[in-house]
Order: sequence, then structure tokens, then C-alpha cells
Amino acid sequence: MGKLLKEISETPVVRGGSPKKIDLILEQLDEQDRQDLLDAINDHTIQATTITRVLKKRGFDIGRKCINRYRGFYNES
Repeated sequence: MGKLLKEISETPVVRGGSPKKIDLILEQLDEQDRQDLLDAINDHTIQATTITRVLKKRGFDIGRKCINRYRGFYNES
């Protein structure tokens, strides 16, 4: 085994990565707003664009793709 392969095989796997933007936003909201946002995210009749527009008005930098990825991540069966 070469030095590079040995170094790669001995390097621990990093899991988790960076926190999701939605999770960071949820941490900053009060309990009622946090629940309202989660309800909106879980209600697929509400467009991601609508959610992001409201969040941007409140000073959060987020795009609709973040909402859609979050929806897909937590709703996989």
C-alpha cells in the first residue's frame, strides 16, 4: 500500500457536514414561528417561493431550492 492510499484509508469519515439553512433559521425563531414554519414546509400546497419570500422579508437569506431540498430530505420514504 502506498503512502497516499494508507493516509486515505486511515482518515476518519466526516458525517453530517454543515447544518441546513432551514435548521439555522428554525433555531432563531420563537416557538410559535418555528412551528408555523415547519407546518408551512410540510404543507406542499404552499409553494417554496412563498415561504422564501416571507422569510426574506424577515431578513433571512434563503432560496426556494433550500426549502425543496429540505422537503425532500425529511419526506423520503
